[in-house]
Amino acid sequence: MSVTELLSDELKELDRKETEEVEVIGESIEACLRLASEYFNRKIHELDYRVIKRGKKKLFFSEPFHIRVSIIPEDDILNELESLDEALTGGSGKLTSKELRDIIEPKDKDGYATVKIYKQGVFLTVVAPVGNGKKVKLDDVAKKLSYRGISQVEQSRIKSIVEKASGSSELISNQKPRPNMEASMLTDVSADHMRANVTLIPAKPGGRDLEVQDVANALKSIGVVYGIKEDLIKKYLDEEKFNVPFAAAEGDPPVNGKAAEIRYHVRTEKSLNFREDATGRVDYKDLDLIENVVVGQLLAEKIPAQPGKFGRNLYGMMLPANDGRDIELKQGKGTILSEDRTRLTAEVNGQVLYTLGRLSVETVYRINGDVGIKTGNVTFLGSIIITGNVEDNFHVKAAGNIEIFGTVQKSVVEADGDIIVRQGITGREEARIESTGGNIVAKFIQNATCITDKDILVQEGIMHSNLMAGGRVLCKGKRAQIVGGTIQATKLIAAKIIGSPANPQTDLIVGNNPKIQKQIKEYEDKKSENQAKKDQLIKTLKTLKARKETDPASFTQENEQHLQKLSAADKKLEKRIEEYNQEINTLIAYMEEQSAHGRVSVEKTLFGGVTIKIKNAEFKVKNEVKFKTFLEENGQIRQLPYEDPDGGKKDWRKKRNRGRVS
Repeated sequence: MSVTELLSDELKELDRKETEEVEVIGESIEACLRLASEYFNRKIHELDYRVIKRGKKKLFFSEPFHIRVSIIPEDDILNELESLDEALTGGSGKLTSKELRDIIEPKDKDGYATVKIYKQGVFLTVVAPVGNGKKVKLDDVAKKLSYRGISQVEQSRIKSIVEKASGSSELISNQKPRPNMEASMLTDVSADHMRANVTLIPAKPGGRDLEVQDVANALKSIGVVYGIKEDLIKKYLDEEKFNVPFAAAEGDPPVNGKAAEIRYHVRTEKSLNFREDATGRVDYKDLDLIENVVVGQLLAEKIPAQPGKFGRNLYGMMLPANDGRDIELKQGKGTILSEDRTRLTAEVNGQVLYTLGRLSVETVYRINGDVGIKTGNVTFLGSIIITGNVEDNFHVKAAGNIEIFGTVQKSVVEADGDIIVRQGITGREEARIESTGGNIVAKFIQNATCITDKDILVQEGIMHSNLMAGGRVLCKGKRAQIVGGTIQATKLIAAKIIGSPANPQTDLIVGNNPKIQKQIKEYEDKKSENQAKKDQLIKTLKTLKARKETDPASFTQENEQHLQKLSAADKKLEKRIEEYNQEINTLIAYMEEQSAHGRVSVEKTLFGGVTIKIKNAEFKVKNEVKFKTFLEENGQIRQLPYEDPDGGKKDWRKKRNRGRVS
């Protein structure tokens, strides 16, 4: 991309943002301005705002502020081009605004002269210099005239034109061109008929120069009727750029329309990570898993699809283009979709959830105290907050998230979203915690079963439990230890300590997603069932066909209809079996992709009694291993230096020595 194009794009973007206004809803004006600052990528003091509706604090809830925000206009647009400076300098950052002006419009430029011989005579053009550039001298013109074989000129007229340097083409001689000495050109049309290159060949002394119309006519003579760039041809002729191919004609490629786009104004994905302080404690208040919205808040908007733009090649043939693909802005519960189906807003105050491409707003059910005899089992089509414990033998089920401030005892907790247990899980072999679409977070897990398609994150320890995660199992904290039980994850299992000096049986399985394996088994069972039906049907078909061939006279119309029905059923079964095969292969490929980098990481000590299985490879730990990461390579378990799950390498021994005085 040229400097001019880059600058033009940057200026357009700056103009758009400087004139754009956005409406923002937040709990305070400061909160609204922070959101607008992120959107515009400007500092708060560079923003102007106007209050549309002031917020109010009430007893049970607060009404939000609603403001309209824009950028304060600036006097000098070049001050906003730091990113362009970086792009032009390759990241050196040495290009200043003054230098940028010099690139856009050079301060000094030499003058120049051209001599052209046409049928009408000889023409001289002298262009004045810019700034401190050099002027054209009379000797320069004399040399050009001599080189071109021009002798019949008036010196006084030449001198006048040089001094005037008007930039216009002026007749200086009636000398006619010499025959067979004229300029010529080469043409080359691309295979797709979208570009015609021309190479100008200069005239010999006294020969006629080409004019724009000469080049255009030459292109038309080979069938080029569209996209001839007369301005560019004139530029190359005027500046005498010879023996350099250039695109003298270009077609217009078809431009497919841009697909419709859903622009979300709320989070559709969550990133979940522990934030540890210096003591290894985790602040669950900072997880920010629940996103609340208020009535009327804009949740999403649809940018309509754009129509395609037809193209045309050099020969004038139209080239079709596809219109942009349309998509639907789906309306979920608790939302309002505008009449033109392009804006989705919240209908109620509550938590916004994104599931299967649809936004919905769920109200939150809060239980102040324990789930127990007073509440009974709890089932809620939204999110649940429990300030106490979930007592033995009770069941909590939610379509959204579940957040428990106390402990989970011998009970069942199920959610479609995240499950957060701030104190921990004491299951006594019977607790089951399952999330179908979120993460499970707990202070500790003991004698429990936990299942999720995403991640399981634990602070203090996992003891004698069965965990199955479609993503990762991370035990990160001051006393992060996994002891006993079976831990399964598709991508990663990580802890500070795994096992114990007593060497209890601890199985770590990475690379196999239990839920996907279950789905594969279900499809394989259905495939086998349909294959058995097909085998039986084929036997019947063979019998009928043999009867038809050996005794056609006794093969009735009813027999023929039965044969046709069985043949149709055979094709349906064949298609169904093929569909099952495709589903099985898709699931296997997905599981292999997810588990391609499956690992087990131990930050401190891995004790004996631990078995590591990654894909189809197995490693039984007999002696203590420290500071290692395990992965599968060529069917074997390979040990590497410890790699931190967050992406960096960390040596726990350095952390252990902190604070010692040498």
